[in-house]
Amino acid sequence: MSALFRIITVIRVVCRYRLMSLLPKHPLLLPLIALEYLHPAAWFGPRGLSEGERLQQALQELGPIFIKFGQLLATRRDLLPPEWTNALAKLQDQVAPFDGAIAQQIIEAELGAPVSELFASFDIQPLASASVAQVHTATLHDDREIVLKVIRPGIEKTVERDLRVMLLGASWLERVWHDARYFRPTRVITDYADIIRAELDLKSEALNTETMRRQFLFSPLLFIPEVHREFSTRRVMAMERIYGIPVNEIERIKAVGIDPRTLAERGVEIFFTQVFSFNFFHADMHPGNIFVSPEHPETPQYMSVDCAIVGRLSREDLHLLGRLALMVMRQDYAAMVDLVVRAGWATVPIDKNRFQRTVETIVGPMMSQPLDQLEFAPLVLKLFDAARQYHIEAPVQYILLLKTLVHVEGLGRSIYPQLDIWTLGRPLMERWALEEFGPMPTLKKLQQRAPEWLAQLPDMPDMLRDALENIRTLPHQQRELESRISTTLLHHRRKLFAGLGGGTLLVISALSAPTLVAASMPMLACAGVGLLALAWALRP
Repeated sequence: MSALFRIITVIRVVCRYRLMSLLPKHPLLLPLIALEYLHPAAWFGPRGLSEGERLQQALQELGPIFIKFGQLLATRRDLLPPEWTNALAKLQDQVAPFDGAIAQQIIEAELGAPVSELFASFDIQPLASASVAQVHTATLHDDREIVLKVIRPGIEKTVERDLRVMLLGASWLERVWHDARYFRPTRVITDYADIIRAELDLKSEALNTETMRRQFLFSPLLFIPEVHREFSTRRVMAMERIYGIPVNEIERIKAVGIDPRTLAERGVEIFFTQVFSFNFFHADMHPGNIFVSPEHPETPQYMSVDCAIVGRLSREDLHLLGRLALMVMRQDYAAMVDLVVRAGWATVPIDKNRFQRTVETIVGPMMSQPLDQLEFAPLVLKLFDAARQYHIEAPVQYILLLKTLVHVEGLGRSIYPQLDIWTLGRPLMERWALEEFGPMPTLKKLQQRAPEWLAQLPDMPDMLRDALENIRTLPHQQRELESRISTTLLHHRRKLFAGLGGGTLLVISALSAPTLVAASMPMLACAGVGLLALAWALRP
């Protein structure tokens, strides 16, 4: 029943912000807009807002789960118009903290002991609060300081309820709007469901944190705090407390003697290292999760928390990404377009020559700018805008990577406005390409595969004979498949008639009350038709 009430709430907000008019042209659109204006919420809704602002404020009013969904949509410029994504990027996840006594009860229930026994001290006042969890500080008995991340009570049910509502809306949209297949709303919701559920599992976050900590354990670039597994469960996670300067507090960073240029360039290096060296990147690098260590200002070090959302690419996708980036840097447009098409990102057939000209129009003028004025993220965003026009959709892991890139360059430029991500990134990319595709790596791969190929060599004649035999029997297999399809269709047709007959009988039985005997002849005729259909469907 709570899902029904939630649907009613969503309908009220949709009407209040007149979101039906944002849907594309469809025969049902005008009736839906008319129904929308019959709802009283539409009479008193805000006026003078753009489409993107209406969508943004509607998601803000619907609460944390919809806000997080909007934040994800803000990166989907391959699916949505720029005016919408720019407005959605302003969504703020502002949630009041829940009672610290409840957090204490959750910690004690999860860890099986009172906090007075578990810790030397525990602060019942939260240090920070977000939509999914909030953080409390504590001290271990050996005087080490930690923070405890606690999942909000009841948030799992709220998430699942809202996801059901979103999926219902996405399914309805796909049924009534044929062109919805171009941006696949159900798939977008499913991708979002995987991300938000990952945030609810602190065991998964603890594993991600430990993995990233191992990768940068002795690195001067990035510090990841230690996870205390003995105080961590699915709903509680204990982690070393850090004291850093929030990355967006530029004046404090400068005050401790840190060179902004060095700090910004190190951020870019971290990004390329995570993606191309470890293929494991922090996909939620907003200012609330990134800090700067005040120690050793001559070699500044970043400090990162909240590894709930991370990204990984398959080996094939990583190679594709690297080659695409190099092609953009080298302005090899024809190869870039050909690679995108062969990757299967196009949901409909496209004119490659026309798409290539579009890419040249976008990339060419930007590449002619001075390097210190050239911004990488806006270029990628414009390319995604073009991709949307040609119904080209990138996998969700690329979207997480795009989101991370936008954050990294945005933070870097806020620290050092002259940041040149191209000059920094190109040698890193070319070194990676040489390590992956150079002569020595290729020779090493051949050496690794040679024993397997030699072992299969004696079987090659038999495998070739079997392949030729399969080709010879293809016509017979095709006739057999057609026969099975025909049998299956006949079986389903019988079931359909059985359902119609049974349904007719059920309706007639319900209507055939003693007071209706006088008018029963038409009903008996319908019943006879139903019986005949049922008997035909059940015949041997």
